[in-house]
Amino acid sequence: MITVKFFGLLNVDNNIKHLTIDDGKFKDVIEEIITKCPTITKKQLLSSVVFINKKQVASKKSLSITLKNGDEIAFISPSSGG
Repeated sequence: MITVKFFGLLNVDNNIKHLTIDDGKFKDVIEEIITKCPTITKKQLLSSVVFINKKQVASKKSLSITLKNGDEIAFISPSSGG
């Protein structure tokens, strides 16, 4: 199983801190997240800062990454302020 963690507005707006997801390609994990949490959109996930096993990755370019048992993904929603 893969652990998926949510930070920032993804966490607050959707009232979710983490999920466990089946192994697979990153793009499949995104689809499973959307299925399990229909309030989260693909656009929100792809515009987030993404870390896989504590290393930042470009989410749009990482759709073909294969994830395995024990991996951890963190989605951090972008923030702005003023």
